[in-house]
Amino acid sequence: MREFKKPNLILSICLEFCKCRYNGEVIRDDFIKKLSEYTNFIKVCPEVEIGLGVPRNAVRLIKENDQFKLLDSKTGENHTDKMKGFAADFIDSLNSEEIEGFIAKNRSPSCGSGDSKVYSDIGRVPALGEKVSGMFTSMIVENLPMVLIENEGRLKNFKLRENFLIQIFMLSDLREVIKLGKISKLIEFHSNNKYLIMSYNQKKLNELGSIIASYKKGDFAEIASEYRTKLIEAVKTVPGTGRRINMLQHIFGYVSKNISARERQYFLNSLEDYREERIPFSLPLALLRSWVIRFEVDYLLAQTIFYPYPENLIEVNDSGKGRI
Repeated sequence: MREFKKPNLILSICLEFCKCRYNGEVIRDDFIKKLSEYTNFIKVCPEVEIGLGVPRNAVRLIKENDQFKLLDSKTGENHTDKMKGFAADFIDSLNSEEIEGFIAKNRSPSCGSGDSKVYSDIGRVPALGEKVSGMFTSMIVENLPMVLIENEGRLKNFKLRENFLIQIFMLSDLREVIKLGKISKLIEFHSNNKYLIMSYNQKKLNELGSIIASYKKGDFAEIASEYRTKLIEAVKTVPGTGRRINMLQHIFGYVSKNISARERQYFLNSLEDYREERIPFSLPLALLRSWVIRFEVDYLLAQTIFYPYPENLIEVNDSGKGRI
């Protein structure tokens, strides 16, 4: 069984209704609570940090001449400079290469991620049709482009949640590999993640291999940084069904000669069922894993595709139709 390193995540929290501080009970989402057992959270409530009270008036993103301001929705007090100043200081306090991800707050004017409402004014006016990221999140995106960002609300969708988990645990492994400073460990990481990366992007997998092949003694830091950047590019989007099937077929080639004709046909049928979304990806993957274990295919036993993140984080109750 794979041993997992803890990813470092910035977690946006919202202290609105009580005066508890960050070491108190501030996480209400069940999945985020469970995730906290497997990750290192850097909790932040930007609105409290800039001095807003608890409880407080709602703040609002106001668009004026293509510029955004953060104003008290009732009094019109301008919090823009304070928020930008806090965000800049917060970002400066981080080592971006030590941070795998940021979990944004649903629809928050400070910490939303692409779903924050925009208004033309304070008071009782309807929201504009535009949706943007909150002011704090926007500065994270601009200044920490290699940090993977997901929205707390979107993580209720199984496919998006699974994708985020794969990303952050892969990157936390890479962080530890880079700390060791040995090209042999980076080669091992690349080899063990071959099929997981292939499920995202075969072309990027080849490019990552070329980066490692270009290594010259003494330039590990440069190679590792380039590798990390390219890896993040490779896994930034949810893997498509076709790419996953292609990856499964590659693994199948290692075991197909050892199984019966009926087993082979059953597996091929499962691929078509997965393509037509009648079964989840986990079913054909589990079949392959059972054969890899049965036939002791050592090279494949180390592949992270079979254990991309802690299994205790898998939930049946989700918006992905219960698929695991």
